[in-house]
Amino acid sequence: MEIVSASTSTKDQLLRSPRQTPAMFTIGALLDSKDHGTEQAIKSGIRGVNFLASRVDNRIQQLLKPEVIWIPKERFFTATNDVCNLLKTGVVAFVSPRDPLIRQSVRMVSKQFSIPLIETHWDTDKSNNRYSINVHPAHDAFGEAVSEYLSSYSKWNHVVLILADYESIVKHAAWLNNFEGTLVVRTLGPDRSKWKAIISELANTDVRNYLIDIPYWYAKDFLVLAYVHNMTGEQYNYVFSDWDIHLLDMNAFKISDGASISTFSIIPNVGVNEPYRRGPTVESLRSTINKIERAQRSSDILPFLTTSASLIYDSMLLFGWALMNERDNVSAQPGALGCDTKSSPWHHGEQLVNATKSMTFPELLTITGQIHFDRHGYRSDFNMSLLSLQNDGFQEIGYWTRRDSWQITRPIKKKRKVPKKPLTSVTLRVTTVPDTPFVIPKKYDAYGQPLKTPDAWEGYCVDLLNLISQDVGFNYTIEMAKDRSYGSRHVNKSGDVYYNGIVGVVHRGEADMAVAALTITYEREQVLDFSTPFMTLGGSLLFMRPKTQKPSIFSFLQPLSPTVWAYVITTYIVVSVGLFLVARLSPYEWQNPHPCETFSDEKENQFTILSSFWFFITPLLNQGTEMAPHSISTRLLTGIWWFFALILISTYTANLAAFLTVDTTELPIESVEDLVEQTKIKYGTLQSGSSHDFFKYSRIPVFQRMWEFMSTNDVFVQNTEEGIERVLKGDYVFVLESSWNEFYNKRDCRLMQIGRLLDSKGYGIGLQQGSPYRDPISESILKLQKSQTLDQLKRKWWTEFNISEPCTNTKDSSKEAKPLGIEQVGGVFVLLIIGFFWAFIVSIIEFCVHNKACMKTQGALFSEMWKELKFAMRCMTPSTRAKSSIVAIPEQKPPNSPMPMADQLADHEVTESAPVTSQHLLFVPMTESNEVLLSSV
Repeated sequence: MEIVSASTSTKDQLLRSPRQTPAMFTIGALLDSKDHGTEQAIKSGIRGVNFLASRVDNRIQQLLKPEVIWIPKERFFTATNDVCNLLKTGVVAFVSPRDPLIRQSVRMVSKQFSIPLIETHWDTDKSNNRYSINVHPAHDAFGEAVSEYLSSYSKWNHVVLILADYESIVKHAAWLNNFEGTLVVRTLGPDRSKWKAIISELANTDVRNYLIDIPYWYAKDFLVLAYVHNMTGEQYNYVFSDWDIHLLDMNAFKISDGASISTFSIIPNVGVNEPYRRGPTVESLRSTINKIERAQRSSDILPFLTTSASLIYDSMLLFGWALMNERDNVSAQPGALGCDTKSSPWHHGEQLVNATKSMTFPELLTITGQIHFDRHGYRSDFNMSLLSLQNDGFQEIGYWTRRDSWQITRPIKKKRKVPKKPLTSVTLRVTTVPDTPFVIPKKYDAYGQPLKTPDAWEGYCVDLLNLISQDVGFNYTIEMAKDRSYGSRHVNKSGDVYYNGIVGVVHRGEADMAVAALTITYEREQVLDFSTPFMTLGGSLLFMRPKTQKPSIFSFLQPLSPTVWAYVITTYIVVSVGLFLVARLSPYEWQNPHPCETFSDEKENQFTILSSFWFFITPLLNQGTEMAPHSISTRLLTGIWWFFALILISTYTANLAAFLTVDTTELPIESVEDLVEQTKIKYGTLQSGSSHDFFKYSRIPVFQRMWEFMSTNDVFVQNTEEGIERVLKGDYVFVLESSWNEFYNKRDCRLMQIGRLLDSKGYGIGLQQGSPYRDPISESILKLQKSQTLDQLKRKWWTEFNISEPCTNTKDSSKEAKPLGIEQVGGVFVLLIIGFFWAFIVSIIEFCVHNKACMKTQGALFSEMWKELKFAMRCMTPSTRAKSSIVAIPEQKPPNSPMPMADQLADHEVTESAPVTSQHLLFVPMTESNEVLLSSV
């Protein structure tokens, strides 16, 4: 293992015997769920430190050990508690996480307890420099290098600065302040659907020089849009400032007389199969990081180290070396500090940080070059390479250091022009896999095999191949692969690697190219050359659409939740009782029941407990009542209740239409996470293909769990049709590319896509390695993208081919207004019937109670009830009630009587038991005075 190279004197100095047996120190890291690359880099760096320490002092078995706590991004608000838990383990340093929100929590605890913080990111906040060790190049020095590049080397006077977000402009502040030319700044943002408008705007300007600061996995998308807008001519210059552009396979953009594409890097520029010469630990880390990046980003990532992993590895070597040299002075570890106790800061923390920054480390074989800190503690002097895209990939053409400025080591080679041979006389052999709608055979020979002539085939890929052949100029024949599979990597019993399917056919030289829905993957690119992707897609989940649930007969209750209904009923009861009490307490609610007797002492309150309930139920039903409050208190309570009823009824009415007309559908699963957490619904992929390999080699925990399930159950299918059949049988999810998912969804409304895309990849044309036809075919595909011909082809085969009406149109038509059925409003009828019967039952009870009270004076109960019932049922003819139903008025005395008529009536006692005869009745003319008289009676 090559980690350190030291002179003899240095070794003698390091091999001095320590005073005591060295202790083992802990380095803590708080990482989010997608930061597996950081974890691997920390562990690899610590392994290197322990190996180095054991060579210096053979009594040291392990100098450092990692302590990692995982935290999801959505739980960033609990990051401080997790950092405090790390602090209790006695860590001597923190590793700064990648996520900026979690990073702030770590910085806060580091500063409070003087624990060194190892950082590997752009640092624009210098407030924590006292306790941090940042091995990332300082943004001021980077800005100085860019400024010198623009002014001295490239001599750009007009520049377009493309940023991923507004925060990225801070690291460009140094050169922006010194730039004297024309500057245009644009921010792309995370929504890639808006990029097209921005690039279209820039295409209409005269500026041809672009400095692009976006994550490396977006670089290809940007260049594709640039080509579509005719911005890849030789007058254009693109410089990417992301450190990891070298990870991308940019062969599709190596166009003759095309744009100049460059980037910066701080790690060695080596070939795909060339080692970094830093020992087996670094090569193992390289392989692990490549698998993680391909699983998280794209399948065409080249096997190189990321700059982030390289910086973390170097920081572990750096801090470990400093700790080993200072271990006699740092005898006391921090111990179990705690955020919840009055713990004092670690007094060795700042000492260790200063020692790390003041030392020189020429013996360490770091990946990013020698690490030197200036007097302010920043890495201001570093070696930054300038890489240019050439025919053989990115090549170093110069470097920058603060001392030497820019040094150009070799001039930029013009891209070798691939001579366009006259291919009209050449017939290329094309192998394919029949799969609707990409490739469909339509003519067969006598043995039922598809013919090899181009007119015997149709489909998206066949139309694409016809357009390319017309543009480039060649003829072709099409032959179906015998095993009818796309092909993947296999190992036989003797250990030999082979590829089946159309990949193997082209690899063995049995065909010149493979044209089908062939996904570009890293394994396939080991044996084939791929063209520019003609379609981008991702893995997706195909599931049978659950049946629409029938609406409940009590749908009218759904606009409000049961909790809200309970609150409404409770509030109604409380407020009604409150009205009763307020009305009783207020003197203004007690009114004279006899308006004619002005000075009467009798007072009456209209708000009984029942009338209070009745008064407050009417606003909820949009009805009114003859009762009216008199006092301010009751009016205030009534007004507040009316306002409450107004808002409640408006909200209920607004939601009622949606609940009555919208059909509800409950999905048993809505994402990959839901799928993993259950076992009832099975899921699988094709037996052989890119989706199968994606799960097999994935390093993401969720996908690893899915692979474990799929590999132990019978869930794989031989072809897409078999997968669709299993989905339609129920309890099965078919994992396939989103292009197929979209195609089948438009034709079978029983199918649907659930969740988001699992990854991002593309379909390409596979050719033999070194094929002279790859570049012409890639150029032709880019032309078709620019003219939107590929979009027209997809529209033809996805929305028009063999389809009467897409399911999307059916859904749109279902949104039109339709009459409500009894299922939606049946509950109202049920409620009406229940109310009717309850009212009838209550009326019978009232009937019985009333007649029981009259039994003493009017005879037997049942006989009186029968008479009353016959009278109540006599609804077709006029009828009059006897006895108590008639008010007996005594005969009026002569006018000369001293007693007023009202007094006569009052003194005359009329009882229900006295029989009413003509002598007791007096028929008086209905005059105004008599009406008053009768009303008082």
